Amino acid sequence: MVEPATDTKSAAKVVPLLKDELDIVIPTIRNLDFLEMWRPFFEPYHLIIVQDGDPSKIIKVPEGFDYELYNRNDINKILGPKASCISFKDSACRCFGYMVSKKKYIFTIDDDCFVSSFDLCFFSPFYYFLGCSASGFWFF
Repeated sequence: MVEPATDTKSAAKVVPLLKDELDIVIPTIRNLDFLEMWRPFFEPYHLIIVQDGDPSKIIKVPEGFDYELYNRNDINKILGPKASCISFKDSACRCFGYMVSKKKYIFTIDDDCFVSSFDLCFFSPFYYFLGCSASGFWFF
């Protein structure tokens, strides 16, 4: 198992590719302290955080992030009688984040994912595949 990185301050500054075209959706049941280790990667982007579970619980997001935070009450208000189509208690609440995003691309990550101690560009494979054309022959 790879240990989470502890020194994210020395991480190389990542050039924010697709800054105006990408939202990051995070379903969560806990405070988002884990975002501190992702700060070099996620800070330039807009976050859509969807709280799973008890909507009366206060979710704390570290300062400096551009984000929207939604909970079950918000979803009920926005979707009305169709709100039950957004499942809760299984991270499927991220689907609401997909729905409210206005960006061309959406990246999603769970609140229990940690930065590797390897010095890798986390988004490299993601950016690579965005540049590839998918066709009917992709799977053959």
